[in-house]
Amino acid sequence: MRRLALVALCLALTGCPAFWSAAARIGQGAQLVGSLLDVAAAGSEAYYARHPSQQEQAEVEQALRLARTALAALDAGVLAADGADDEDLALRRSRALEAYEQLRLLLDGLGVLDARPPDGGAETSAPLPEPFELPAANEIESRMR
Repeated sequence: MRRLALVALCLALTGCPAFWSAAARIGQGAQLVGSLLDVAAAGSEAYYARHPSQQEQAEVEQALRLARTALAALDAGVLAADGADDEDLALRRSRALEAYEQLRLLLDGLGVLDARPPDGGAETSAPLPEPFELPAANEIESRMR
């Protein structure tokens, strides 16, 4: 919610209708990515509570950090953008979506998204994790244009 308020303030100060529209879509897309990162964090936490793996957890945590850092840079870029065609903003959007997609692919490859138990891995008595979905980055990007 704070992201949208900051985007709205930025837009109100610029007064440019084309920028209003583009920055609002990018801001909404950034908010969506932030929510999806929260879902990914919670889902992976539940998965690894049941199927612990320090190595895999460390990989996921690193990918989450990278995605959150890229998202924070995008949020800052929205506030600092000179206009709808700002190249730095486009680069930040691309990096945020790329980091998100890398996380999504990692979670899918590890079986976290569909809550698939690892072959022969450790298992605890924690509740079974639920499968969850994360849309592909290109689906999110189409909403940000």
